[in-house]
Amino acid sequence: MKTTTLTTAALLLATATARPSSSSSPAPAPQKRATDPHSVEILTKIAPTSTTCDGAKYADECITAADATQPLIDSFAKYKVATPPEQAALLSWMAYESADFKYVKNHFPDPGRPGQGTRAMMMPDFVKEYGATLNVNNADLAGMLDDVIKAGGEWGAASWYYTSKCSDEIKEGVKTGGKDGWKKFITDCVETTLDEGENSREAYWTRASEALGIKV
Repeated sequence: MKTTTLTTAALLLATATARPSSSSSPAPAPQKRATDPHSVEILTKIAPTSTTCDGAKYADECITAADATQPLIDSFAKYKVATPPEQAALLSWMAYESADFKYVKNHFPDPGRPGQGTRAMMMPDFVKEYGATLNVNNADLAGMLDDVIKAGGEWGAASWYYTSKCSDEIKEGVKTGGKDGWKKFITDCVETTLDEGENSREAYWTRASEALGIKV
């Protein structure tokens, strides 16, 4: 990989691991603050259309890479997601599910599934369980998702799910197992299917891995 890519990857990881925090504390709400441009560059390599929200169907849900980077870094620090392969797995998962951070709720097929969302598009029951860790409680599933989003939890959902729902074997596979380890994470922990094509899960994972300096 090019030195510049390795440097930007190291910047993202260094920023994340420099801010340890308790996983029991509420996720920080997204804030518009200065973010290192190299970290933003990493994210736009993974989610190419995240440079703008112009034309987004649900403009209130869309966020650009420039504004998404810091909340993502904070979420990695909070849940101690510190290795490049783990970050690549989670960043690609979120970018794929949210169509480059254009969506935070499930809208498809219309009218979508009430209560399913966050940038990882977690199912309602998981959103409810995750919300409880943020001291958010709402008997209504759609309301629960709204409250999780208001609490800034949309960005930490993938990291929470990975750290709390994936087995140690799956996590080790993500860290050291390359593509096969990532595939097992998708099928056995996220419990969804793999697809093919230019905008497939694997395409996102490949971009994320390359952006973080991982040999694919």
